Amino acid sequence: MKNFDFFQLQDFDKLVFPDEFSELSLDSPALSFVSDFKSHHPSLLTPAVSARNAAQIMSAGHLSAVLVVDRDGTFTGLLTAEDVTYQSIMQRVASGTPREELTVGDLMRPRGDLKMLSYQQVANSSIRDVLDAMRRNRQRDCLVVDLHNHHVRGLISASEVGMRLHADIDIDAAPTFADLWRSMAPVH
Repeated sequence: MKNFDFFQLQDFDKLVFPDEFSELSLDSPALSFVSDFKSHHPSLLTPAVSARNAAQIMSAGHLSAVLVVDRDGTFTGLLTAEDVTYQSIMQRVASGTPREELTVGDLMRPRGDLKMLSYQQVANSSIRDVLDAMRRNRQRDCLVVDLHNHHVRGLISASEVGMRLHADIDIDAAPTFADLWRSMAPVH
């Protein structure tokens, strides 16, 4: 049996997170930025959760996005931090829905409206390539799907990438002429 020595935690000992140790850049493999559901459970909410509770949960958990599943566990949509901002909620209130009645189901992006990239494409790309594609398609969040097994495998969030790179990632920027030219160029 091996003996261990226990030590007292010091005041100057601090909590660290994985991104503090990463040497990530825009040229890093895109898979480094995928919240891979094969390795980590996704954060989940149901459509009936109130918008206020969802905002609190996401804020407390530092979550940029959560998957929405129904009672049976069927994936029905995606809720992002942008969907539960004060402005987003007030827009709904202004259109006639009482604030206390707003739910995740009212604010989420339905499954049918979501865009995806194949896991295989992402595995062979840098995060710069993926962000360029997301920018051209105005997608702040993108599902990653294993097309061979039909599994929703993960999520790439531009805001999450920005936090990890300590950079401002502007997905809403208008595409440049070079972006448009590349999108029209034949793929080899």
